[in-house]
Amino acid sequence: MLDSAGFVLASRYRGLPWTVEDYVEGLAAAYPWRLWASLDHCVEPEIARDREEVLDRIARTVRLNIECHARALDAGIVSNFMPVLQGRRPGDYVRCLDGIAHILRPGQTVAIGSTCRRAVHGEDGLLAVFETLDRHLDSTHPLHGFGIKGPALSHLRAFEHRKITVDSSAFSYAARMSALFDGHAKTNHFVADHMERWTERQYARLARPRNGFQSSLPLPLPAEPLPTGWEAAVAAAREEIRALVMDGEISHDQITDAWIAEWAADLLGTA
Repeated sequence: MLDSAGFVLASRYRGLPWTVEDYVEGLAAAYPWRLWASLDHCVEPEIARDREEVLDRIARTVRLNIECHARALDAGIVSNFMPVLQGRRPGDYVRCLDGIAHILRPGQTVAIGSTCRRAVHGEDGLLAVFETLDRHLDSTHPLHGFGIKGPALSHLRAFEHRKITVDSSAFSYAARMSALFDGHAKTNHFVADHMERWTERQYARLARPRNGFQSSLPLPLPAEPLPTGWEAAVAAAREEIRALVMDGEISHDQITDAWIAEWAADLLGTA
């Protein structure tokens, strides 16, 4: 399975160091992957520092999914293409899902991003995200969680009808630290031993009695004061610009604070 390394790229390079064409034709099409993930823009707090940036990155992720899908059709590798949903709140993932609904096919695995640092419980926790998507996504779609920690696996058994899959680099990190402190090389064999032990622990977790989980409708978020005047115009401008990004009418690289302000001023002038 090919992961597009969205978090690493965002934290190390502050963006994508290659084009969609380079990624799809140069990497995804270069090997018979079982699944290959769309490029995406993660929204972890250390990457997206406020609500507006989260929404901007979701819009960009929608566009990347659509562009990767189009390139996959051209390259003849759409059958193992795995779209990626992004979000901070459960409803954000539904927003992303709505944006790519037209490219989904029955039975296609859908990946969930920004999960590796997420708590299991809570209104924005891992279970809330899976439960929300389980209600909104057709039942034929398996789900894949990027970097989900081992302790969460027993909780995810509540969604085993989805054929949940996960990936993890926990064993690799443990091998690196162990090799460093013991003063020897981190060989492939050494890492493989750690991977085997990690896998055995996960199967042991799954063999325990299932943790209870009661599905429930999410409580509405507390009402926020409605913006007025200039704030309302800026909010409307941002939403219109995000819609254009998702539709491919403009590039997200074109967006600047000055452009948003000018757009908002035009909206005020025509109100």
